[in-house]
Amino acid sequence: MKNILITGGSSGIGAATAKALQQRGHQVLIMGRNQANLEKVSEGKMHVAVGDVRNIEDCNAAIEKARASMGGIDVLINNAGLGFFDPLTQAKLEQWHEMVDTNIKGILNMIHGCLHEIIERKGHIINLGSVASHHVFPNSGIYCATKHAVLAISESLKVEHGKNIRITTICPGAVNTEFIHVTQNESLLKEYIPNFENGLSADHIAAQMVHVIEAPTGVNISEIIIRPGV
Repeated sequence: MKNILITGGSSGIGAATAKALQQRGHQVLIMGRNQANLEKVSEGKMHVAVGDVRNIEDCNAAIEKARASMGGIDVLINNAGLGFFDPLTQAKLEQWHEMVDTNIKGILNMIHGCLHEIIERKGHIINLGSVASHHVFPNSGIYCATKHAVLAISESLKVEHGKNIRITTICPGAVNTEFIHVTQNESLLKEYIPNFENGLSADHIAAQMVHVIEAPTGVNISEIIIRPGV
């Protein structure tokens, strides 16, 4: 049984992953900004920490709550993230900053807060990347840049600590969650929503999370790229 802290745990991939891991007997703490949604996901079976990964104090508080409630952190799942899609000439600077602050700085806040502990416990860090960690697509250049950074962060952990801890990057294609709906460009939404609705389910990604966490001793699955298929 592992003690697992999941960011972005109130919906989508984070919520599906939390439920899948809890059902397999792991202790889980979910962190997110919406307490009502966190409690709904938890159903009283998980620990809950309300907070924003962009806020260092919130991150440290969630880490401390995980230690106090579960006795330590074996696995950190950096799942919180968002994407705004727009042509570069039409994009809002504050949305670029929000993606950087959430997708990159949020991961760094969490890793910095518990890296020493995870090394001591020979634990596991899982970062949610994307197929955008490998390719740059139109109308999503800054989002792709943040996900390239996620992959680089994972690789840096592997280079320095790969003999001591597990590091995994999960890189999904389109997933049918609320992710796409933060985009405000109506013409792009009309184009993209059907693609996401026909994409993977959050449960598909959760299954990969379980797979890498429960891999046999001596095995580190460093990256999984998962796309919709036939």
